[in-house]
Amino acid sequence: MRLDFNILWVEDQPTKVNSQRESIERKMRNEGFKLQTEFVSSVEDVEKHLGDSVFRDHVDLVLMDYELAGAANGGDGLEVVREKCPFKDIVFYSAKVPTELKKIVADNEISGVFCTHRNDLPDTVLGVFGVLVKKVLDIDHSRGIVMGATSEIDDFIVRAIEAVYLRCDEAGKARFLDIIKADIGKIRATFEEDCMKLEALTDIAELKSCHRVYSSIKRLILLRKILKETGRKDVDLAALVEYEQTSSKRNILAHVTVARNGFSRRIFDNKGNELTIEVMRELRVELLRHHELFEDILHLLSAEDSGSSE
Repeated sequence: MRLDFNILWVEDQPTKVNSQRESIERKMRNEGFKLQTEFVSSVEDVEKHLGDSVFRDHVDLVLMDYELAGAANGGDGLEVVREKCPFKDIVFYSAKVPTELKKIVADNEISGVFCTHRNDLPDTVLGVFGVLVKKVLDIDHSRGIVMGATSEIDDFIVRAIEAVYLRCDEAGKARFLDIIKADIGKIRATFEEDCMKLEALTDIAELKSCHRVYSSIKRLILLRKILKETGRKDVDLAALVEYEQTSSKRNILAHVTVARNGFSRRIFDNKGNELTIEVMRELRVELLRHHELFEDILHLLSAEDSGSSE
């Protein structure tokens, strides 16, 4: 599961829809999703892009302008999209009134097409978006999105650590290992403490509190310590501290209680607090911000590393 929403946008004058794209992007972001658009200018380009199965599988929605440069118009493009992607939703738009577009769709007998005026494009796209993501916005699917996003951030952190380590001199590399060894000592003590707790259990409910390792939080702290010690001023260390609090919520989602009532499912953390859809929306928005932050940090550190090896 992912936080991005991918649109193949068929438009030969992208600057004319820039305000619409920004509006769509802003409102999707408020729901905790990142809009990614791939603009193509002709029906031929559509066929080429959708001919790539990897690209085609990751397109969530197709926007098709009727008035395209070249011999083929958007009506022809609808047929190409429907042939390549039989069940992919399409938003068909132009400066024409929607009834004219609907006639084109009906005459060509193409299903799954939403027709709209160019000015109403954001509302139509967001309506379709809402339907497409509604199922994954329930609590269970939202938990999966959070797990997937935090796992990818974990990978960014590991690769950022490696990038910093490779640039260190021998003393710097030794410092890395010293921090890890000190952490391992603390982890060993914690494991022993947990074992003692388990041996002294008087209530089975206490079992929930005994789960540990050199965790993603430990790796995050390691990266933060090294960046601080090396005097990095171009990385927001406060944001790394803030992510420690966000990341810990993943563990909460892994240990929840589910209350069923017919089709309805309510989820509670181990303190009895309900995890509502609104709580999960706020967490997605927060995670999206952190995801972009760590991706930028990794690119910054990796670019320095590749530059120094040239």
